[in-house]
Amino acid sequence: MFPVEHELTKKLLPGVLLPTLSAVMAVIHPDRADLVGVTGETITTSNFTKLASRLKRVESGRDLLRYKPRIGAETLLAAGRCEPGTLGHMYADFMIRRGFQPQDRPPVRFIRDKESQYVATRCREVHDLLHVLFDCPTTLRGELAIKAIEFTQYGLPAHWGSVYFASGRLSTRERKYLATTVLPWAVRAAGKATNLLSINYEKAFNKPIIELRKIWRIETMSPS
Repeated sequence: MFPVEHELTKKLLPGVLLPTLSAVMAVIHPDRADLVGVTGETITTSNFTKLASRLKRVESGRDLLRYKPRIGAETLLAAGRCEPGTLGHMYADFMIRRGFQPQDRPPVRFIRDKESQYVATRCREVHDLLHVLFDCPTTLRGELAIKAIEFTQYGLPAHWGSVYFASGRLSTRERKYLATTVLPWAVRAAGKATNLLSINYEKAFNKPIIELRKIWRIETMSPS
């Protein structure tokens, strides 16, 4: 590669090529957090700044930005020690059954502002907790439902793009069910729920999930 081509590639990669390629792949694989994440980082960076501003309006959000708790291997171990029926126990069961590890999620790489970077990281790390709280499976339909909830709550276009385009992978019957039942539920549930990003879930691990759903106004995908 000639020097001029190399310089052009370096300039285009983060600004044009990377978001375009990641967006295309995220459409094909909406379950790939790294692809959806890169799309969100490179296209909607300003949205994370707005989310940080929203967090600052409530005490719990300000605490998150101040202490910046992370969800990792130790978090999962602590969750697993919680009593059955609690948020922590159900989260640990969800992760262990699927062979998931919190630290496997890709790091945020294309946002320079530290505060916005943390918000983007937090969005990724609580994703699996949303599956647990809303009782959404990790099927394509379940992933698209969570993406719709995240879009309604966070306002990140990359999430709705995944829903809109990836639904094409479903059968005609499944697309109809998604459009008439799943997505209306997801948008309604997200709209009535508290600010999901402002919650310090780790501090609530030892509390019954039924009680937390009432406090946080969570409407599950399957009535519990």
